[in-house]
Amino acid sequence: MKLSEQQVSAQRMAKEDSLLKASSTNKKEPKTRTAKSNGFIDVLTHFDYNHWWASDGWHNGFPFVNRWQADAVSHSGDGVQLTLSNHGSVEVPDWVSGELRSHEYRGYGCYEVSMKPAARSGVVSSFFLFASPYDIAPNGNGLHHEIDIEFLGDNTNFMQINFWRNGEPDEAQNARLIPLQFDAALDFHRYGIRWSSKKIQWYVDGLLVHEVSSNESDFIPKTTESTLMTIMNIWATDEDIASWAGEFDPELGSSQSHYKDFSYQPLKQCQL
Repeated sequence: MKLSEQQVSAQRMAKEDSLLKASSTNKKEPKTRTAKSNGFIDVLTHFDYNHWWASDGWHNGFPFVNRWQADAVSHSGDGVQLTLSNHGSVEVPDWVSGELRSHEYRGYGCYEVSMKPAARSGVVSSFFLFASPYDIAPNGNGLHHEIDIEFLGDNTNFMQINFWRNGEPDEAQNARLIPLQFDAALDFHRYGIRWSSKKIQWYVDGLLVHEVSSNESDFIPKTTESTLMTIMNIWATDEDIASWAGEFDPELGSSQSHYKDFSYQPLKQCQL
């Protein structure tokens, strides 16, 4: 299902402003980031600092209402929980949220995670692959590349997919809403991205739900231009993009997204 023109416009505005303001001087980068080609599995029940780091101490700016804080990321026997909460008051809000990023920028292969997003209007729960002018892979060209799985909290019966290469397209014309046979917020389900030079495929519980080939689109990211880090996050959206993500109600308290059993396998080892 294609997004409406209003939704596309709102998401384009959100993406452009997010990338522009991601260069905050408060941003703390990890000490080392190296490209990896080997497979990697993490049940996410404890913080593996060798492979992950938590965003901490900066604010992306519009359209993000929240800033990032490391203690909004917590691990348990059920996996990792990312919490969006107000550390201020309704009158003077201070929304804080969690984001988990991989140290490694990886290439073609299968990326999977079991996930339970937040069901709350104006809140986005994400699992995606990413590089940008401010998050440059060792082999990267310094441009924006991204492959998304996102859940818009006003209707978690849909999964949104999207992708960019070299900062294009300018508008969110690649965004699609994928109808699910369930409410994703009620339980864990398995979500996957199979990325190759010729195709991106998206999977839900091991079943192919959407694919785009290089014959159809010039916007499939290429490892010759950048490998990509893995990111999981939850964030509150500004009212100006309510047509895309729904209207965020600051009086509803905290929200969480949950993740477990992350897996990356190079193409030759892919099971999807």
